[in-house]
Amino acid sequence: MSGTRTAIRSLCTTSILTALCVLGAPAHAQATDTTRADTVARPFVRGGVYDKPFLTRIGGRSVIGGYAEAQARYERVDGRREQLGFEARRFNLFANARVSDFVRLGAELEVEDGGREISLEFAAIDVRVHAAFTLRTGMLLSPVGRFNLAHDSPLNEFTDRPLVSTQLLGVALSEPGIGAFGQFRAGGGGRLTYEAYATNGFHDGLILDSPDGTRVPRGADNFEDNNTTPSFVGRVAWSAGPAWELGISTHVGPYNTSRVDGAWIDRSRQVHIWALDAEGTLGGITASGEAAIVDVDVPEAMRGVFATRQSGAFVDLVRPFGRGWVRTMPGSAFAFKARWDLVDFDRALAGDSRQQFSAGVNFRPTQDTVLKLDFVRGRARDRFNNAADHAFALFSIATYF
Repeated sequence: MSGTRTAIRSLCTTSILTALCVLGAPAHAQATDTTRADTVARPFVRGGVYDKPFLTRIGGRSVIGGYAEAQARYERVDGRREQLGFEARRFNLFANARVSDFVRLGAELEVEDGGREISLEFAAIDVRVHAAFTLRTGMLLSPVGRFNLAHDSPLNEFTDRPLVSTQLLGVALSEPGIGAFGQFRAGGGGRLTYEAYATNGFHDGLILDSPDGTRVPRGADNFEDNNTTPSFVGRVAWSAGPAWELGISTHVGPYNTSRVDGAWIDRSRQVHIWALDAEGTLGGITASGEAAIVDVDVPEAMRGVFATRQSGAFVDLVRPFGRGWVRTMPGSAFAFKARWDLVDFDRALAGDSRQQFSAGVNFRPTQDTVLKLDFVRGRARDRFNNAADHAFALFSIATYF
């Protein structure tokens, strides 16, 4: 399996480099989804795959960009120092090419932890028929909640991603698949958007490769569908205007291998994920958040050890201030921020959960670069409800380029 994944990553890297070299409409400082006059004139998802600050033209119709992130971390768990050090966390490359008026290719290659992990996070071909219908196929960012669609480090205000996104759902969740997305105008400047795809779904590693209990992220990277049955993932979002959006999404499909050489070895077992996300600005404060529920059909003999139902949520509050206070950086601004996180890995137990509160301050010299200072306090409980308190101090710098 490790050899197969290494080969796949090598192929992904080669594909990205080939796209950057040979793909050749003019580049723009900001590439968006607004390719035709009948499209609602704002990004399909703010900070999504086509709402990036591409800065460099490499051919007649291709642009590249990316972002980098570095961190300093101090962590204590139950009063003991667990980590004090530095991380070159991420280096991501974006590529975007307008092949014609109706065809676009977008891709993102992620290099994590100093190069120890390389993955093709997104690589999709879009064939646009109408604002209400664009065919998409390739390596897709699954629309399970909004955060998975817009998780770039310079865009988001906190150093760490939300617990529900990383530990419950597995951001960034990328899957091979095919489907469509589109948008419809609504009265008063509003709109309705949708994404709907058939994908490979998850594999049984979410149980068999998970010593801590049921963990959906352990079942990701199902590049060769282990059960030959597609999963469905989709999201519908409504917004009355650019400052507000409400979305609901789902991911449904089998995760286990039920047949071998034509013989049934188990019944098909499903993973069901439901997520609700919202974002809005009122009185200068931007609030955003997501809540998710996960149901897993665990074999009867493994129940009690592996959870059948999980849940999680987070809420972010951000209040900008001090715009132009640094005279040498007239476009700069500060921001106060706060986040509440909760994940419950087994709804049937009192323990096996984690919650925490984060607060801090950011400084943005420009909109595309951010310096983040975070303080985190929280408590984790194991399956026997034993508590362990943790405290983190984090400093990071992230920038688009």
